[in-house]
Order: sequence, then C-alpha cells, then structure tokens
Amino acid sequence: MNEEFHDDGYEEFDDEPANTGWLTNTPYWLISAVAHGILLFLLGGIVILEVREEKEERRTVVKQEVKPPKYDPTKKRDIERKPEILEKKKTDPIKLLKPDKITRTPRGEKKNKTNKNIKNQLNDAFGLTGAGAGAYGNRFGKGSLSREGGSEATESAVLAALMWLKRHQHPDGHWSSNGFLRPDGCDKEDGDGFEGYDVGCTALAMLAYLGFGHTHESGEFPEFVVVMRKAMNWMLDQQVKGVDPKLNGLFGLPLEETDEWIYNHSIATMAMSELLLMSHDKIKLSKPVENATKWCLRAQNPGYGWKYGYQVGHNDTSVTGWMVLALKTSKVCAQSRYIKIRKKDFDPAFEGALKWFASCTSPRNGICGYENAGDPGSQLQKHYPEPYPYSKDLSCMTAVGVLCRIFAGEKTNTDAIKQGTSILMDQIPNWRPQQGKRKSKINLYYWYYATYAMFQIGGSKWREWNEAMIEALVRNQRVGGCEDGSWDPVGEWGIAGGRVYNTAIGAMTLEVYYRFARASN
Repeated sequence: MNEEFHDDGYEEFDDEPANTGWLTNTPYWLISAVAHGILLFLLGGIVILEVREEKEERRTVVKQEVKPPKYDPTKKRDIERKPEILEKKKTDPIKLLKPDKITRTPRGEKKNKTNKNIKNQLNDAFGLTGAGAGAYGNRFGKGSLSREGGSEATESAVLAALMWLKRHQHPDGHWSSNGFLRPDGCDKEDGDGFEGYDVGCTALAMLAYLGFGHTHESGEFPEFVVVMRKAMNWMLDQQVKGVDPKLNGLFGLPLEETDEWIYNHSIATMAMSELLLMSHDKIKLSKPVENATKWCLRAQNPGYGWKYGYQVGHNDTSVTGWMVLALKTSKVCAQSRYIKIRKKDFDPAFEGALKWFASCTSPRNGICGYENAGDPGSQLQKHYPEPYPYSKDLSCMTAVGVLCRIFAGEKTNTDAIKQGTSILMDQIPNWRPQQGKRKSKINLYYWYYATYAMFQIGGSKWREWNEAMIEALVRNQRVGGCEDGSWDPVGEWGIAGGRVYNTAIGAMTLEVYYRFARASN
C-alpha cells in the first residue's frame, strides 16, 4: 500500500503520530464521504444564514409599508394630521419611484414565463409610467405617498369616496350621472347631473378604484374587487361591434341629447386600458381596448385634435386632453404587447395634439384656450343665471395643455410649460363659493388637471399647490349621513356630472401622489 503511494508521488512522514492508525485503516471512500458531508454542511449553513438574512430584510420592508386606513364614517378626515412636507435632497425624483416587478404571468400567455419589470413595460415617449397599481398595489414602491405630500388624511378621504361610490353603484355595475342609485334611507339624497354621461361617470369611478390599486381580480379590499368586476362587465356590454368605422369600438352609441358623448368614449378607453395594464387580463380586455384605441385614432382630425364627433373638422382642448390621456395609456398597452397596434400609429396622434395645443396657446400671455388662442374656455351659460357665477380666471384649458404637453414628451423647462405653470400658480385651489358679486372659484375639473400638472413640475411650486389642494378637497368632503365621502356637485361642471362625477374626480385628484411618476428633464 505504501509503495503504491510512493509510486504515485506521495511522501511518507517519519514523525507521523502513533494514534492515527484508525485513519490509515479507514476506507478512503468513507473519508471522502465524510469530508464532503462536512463541506456541504458548512455551505448549507451559509445558505441558510443568507436566506434568514433575506427573510429578515423582507420583514423589515413590510413593516415600512403604508397600509390602507380603516374606514370610519363617524370620524372626520382631519388634515391637521398630515405630515410636514420636507425639503427634498438633490435626488432625481424619477429614481425614487422605481416600480416593483410584476410577478405574474400575463393571462392568455401560458407559455410566456418572462415577467418583465413594470418599468420596462411602462416607460414610453412620455417619460412616465402609464399605469400599474395604486398606493397599495406598489405602483411606485413604498413611501411615495408621504414623500410626495400625501397623508393619512388624504388616504382616508380617498377611501371614503370609494365607499360612497360603492354604495351608489347600480346592481348592473354602472354609475349614473343622472339618477344614481340611492341606498335605502337615502331617497332624498341630491346630486343628479345631466343625462347621457353614464359611460363617462362609470369610467371615472373605475379610474378612482384603479388608482387605489384595485382591478376586477385583485385589491386590498375584496368589496372593491367586486365593484370593479361589475363595472368592467357593464362597460364591455356598452361597446359597439360592427363594420361601420364610425361606430366600431365605440363605448356607448352617439347620443341625440348631447353632443359631448365623445367624452364618454375617451375616458372609458383610458379606464379600460389601465385595467388591462393592471390586471394583464388579455382574454377579456385586449380586443375591446384595441378596438376602442383604433376608434380614437380614426376619429382625430388629421393633423390636429378632436371635438364632438368623428373627424368633424373642429377641435377643442378639453376633448383633445382626454384623448391624449387615453392614448397615452393604450400606447403602453401596445408596447406591452397587450394590443396589436404599432408604435408609429400613435405618433401622428400626439404630433397633432401638440400642434393643436400650440395653436390655441396665446403667445402673448401663455394662456391655452378652449377653441381659440387664449380664450377663457367654455361655459354652461344656459344652466346658470346671469351674470355667470364662476370665475374664468381659472384657466382650466391651460392646465390641460401643460399636463398633455408633458405627457406628449415636452420638457418641463420649456418656455411654454414655464408660462403655463405661472398661470396655474396664480390660481391655486380655493374652495370659495359664490357670494354676492364675488364669483365662485370651485372647479374640480381644473383642480384635477392642474394638480397632475403641478406634480410633474415638482419642487416648491408643487408643495404650495398641494397644501392648497388638500385644504380645498379634504376639508370640504361630506362627513356623515348618506353623502359621507362624496363631494357636493358644486363647481362649474358639478351641475353637469353630478355627485358621482365630483366624487370620482375628487378621489382621482387625491391619488396624484402615486398614480404617475414624475418626468425627468
């Protein structure tokens, strides 16, 4: 045995201890097995230690998550509880809003086992994310709510609004602009708007739930998932299917009683596109979203924007704004391969919209008009006594123009955006009703667009705007009774959309902290 070792190059030691005879007599395969066992044990210990450390780290992250507030209709939403908005360090805000990874294989693609990072799916020409989950669906990870100026008070207000919408949803899943469902005991609850906007109001309510992280399949509150399931099914039933290009894909038929039915379709397209992105439910939603998007693209006036109809030859900033938001979201659906529309098919739509915004923005003062450069916007003159009771100093169309320019890829440091921002900052939110000759400054439509625009601007202007917005909305939300969680249908457009409209768009405004990432210049 020893000679064999010598022949193999091993050297025999003369000072070998006398008590190692057991080792020389032990089969070498057994020694090898024991050595490997010890090595595996040590390695296993390291792996177990790393797993424990990883689990410990995950537990720490969970403790830092913001949880949904508990709904208590007897408790006033107290804005004094909001945390102080601290001055941010010089850090790129877009990096603070890194989305979490999607961990689910999209429905309808059983063979697709590649779960891409949501950032890669949603970053597009706008420099923003078009959809994802809300505060509790981790759209932008943990902390964006309080970091961007939200609080327990704002989230309690959003939750109360969603509870009101839940109680007032019709059994078939829709919300009505006129004649919304009154629960038992609430027969005298007021707040009806005009007829003909059920599709639009339902879409706005859906967007409010989507912003809070709920789809027809998942969400923190199971009752909201049921709400969304009913709303989705109702909306799918409203879509027109046919060979007529002026109708095919349209959510809701054109209405004789109102010319503004195109608002219904644009907002519904936005809601259904975001639902597709959040749920990945290609089986139910891909074709409807694709057909709705194609209708939007076909209906545009070539080279410009949209108005009340199909290539009608007239344009307005309000309809064009909603179309930009709808196509922005559906474009991300296309980039995610949820719908079959090429990227280049979207380019003319955004180019035309930017051309329209430029044409209706006054070079003298930077005000974006409704139909003409710098005009004061539209009015519901037939429905209010003279003199018109609402201030037209609130340049709602400028807010639409600023936000949509940014969403279409324009940098926030351009002269047009800077001018528009100054105009908005001259009229920050103020819940001031009409009193004598003093006109009302309540306009939730303006506040919605301007809040999202100012969030994109960021910095000290955003902090000032945000404080005023919270003061206006949270303080004036109804508390207690049948109206608890809603906003009265006051404001320039409240009379048209009613209590459902004001409540949905109020909730969407208070979801600004986590709905879209901030663009980087």
